[in-house]
Amino acid sequence: MDTENYLLDLCNVIYKAESTARAERKKEFSGDNYYPEFLVMRQDKVRVEIRKENVKHNEPHIHVTHSDKIDVSISIIDFKILAGKIDKNTYKYIISILFPKKDKLIEIWKELNEKQNSVGVEKLISNLGF
Repeated sequence: MDTENYLLDLCNVIYKAESTARAERKKEFSGDNYYPEFLVMRQDKVRVEIRKENVKHNEPHIHVTHSDKIDVSISIIDFKILAGKIDKNTYKYIISILFPKKDKLIEIWKELNEKQNSVGVEKLISNLGF
């Protein structure tokens, strides 16, 4: 076997081992219920995420978090609070930013939760302009 083929084979073995180890760490961390989450926007320390969940879980929604102060689920359909607490000023501020992107957010939710297309989700999020 020549050196080039040997190095290619070695790289393939290493790549497969790293992929397997990454999958095992993910499973160890979250069990069989791993649900990816995608950062839609970060404003100061407030994070807005869309997560892969059981489609029956709720209507399309986002998760807004900020340390211990904010942890809330908000409907993308009508922007009502589904669960959790958020102060009125932060809520108004987040909604003023997200409401104009409502249709795109629903598209992202469907791409992730109905089509299970994580790559498509990343592209859509990058086109939001945040």
